[in-house]
Amino acid sequence: MRLYTFTITPNNRKVEAFVRHFDLDVDIHLVSFKDKETQSPAFLAINPMGKVPALTDGDFRLWESNAILTYLATKFPQTGALPADARGRADVDRWLHWQSCHLIPAIGALKTGTETDVATVTPLLRILEQQLAGRDYMLGTLTVVDFAISAYLMTKLGRQLDYSACPHVAAWVERMGGLKGFVATQVKAL
Repeated sequence: MRLYTFTITPNNRKVEAFVRHFDLDVDIHLVSFKDKETQSPAFLAINPMGKVPALTDGDFRLWESNAILTYLATKFPQTGALPADARGRADVDRWLHWQSCHLIPAIGALKTGTETDVATVTPLLRILEQQLAGRDYMLGTLTVVDFAISAYLMTKLGRQLDYSACPHVAAWVERMGGLKGFVATQVKAL
């Protein structure tokens, strides 16, 4: 199994951090944008979108970071990061969709300058605050959801958000940042 990644972005970092946190038997390959590796015919056969992360497992090719997270958690059930029951799995899916449909667009609008008021993310932080009340992790125990969402709040932009009204979120982001996988994927400022 091989993960094609570029650590610096949240979608890549969350998957790489998951692999590193659980010491999964996955070869991590850092792609070279300088060499236009993601535009090569060999890579486009893995991901026709020409983006990372991407995963190969034998002849199986998978792209989209949340799909990779759930696949890895399924392939490595010892992580305990993906509930096996229908309700638990639906809860995971709900939060992964929330991350894709609500958090990423809000963060993206701030990043591109379409939105300039960081307070526009506050309603989303309040939702997380409510979910994390009385819990160390989003669903009670560490799951793929924690990796998927926290990676966005650990970005430079995520660190600029106002967490003063969301102490549970602030503590959770700090807790996630201290996990072995996120420590190993911390990109040092140049």
